[in-house]
Amino acid sequence: MIKALDVSIMGLKAMETRMSATANNLANVNTDGYKKDRVTLSENQHGGVNATAAKVNTPGATVEDQGTTRELSNVDIAEEITDTIPTRAGYSANLKMLQAQDELTGTLLDIKK
Repeated sequence: MIKALDVSIMGLKAMETRMSATANNLANVNTDGYKKDRVTLSENQHGGVNATAAKVNTPGATVEDQGTTRELSNVDIAEEITDTIPTRAGYSANLKMLQAQDELTGTLLDIKK
């Protein structure tokens, strides 16, 4: 029972990390030379999930401005917005698991009385 809670909490934290990276990318979409973050999810040895953030070093578009060349960020707004959909679904699924675990614990305590 406790393991299920731990796994759900790890899942919530992983989704939080993923959404935070997306928000940071969107906030820096107009920052010259900014490299976006990507969060990779992987299973850990206890059945939970680990979130690992890393920079994506692909070059951004370059523009010529008054004789100087500058590199724009490599953030694609459409990609970032659509990335929020599975993140939100993962967050909701882990939250539902916590709610189900809470109801189960309440039911067991009621039976025990």
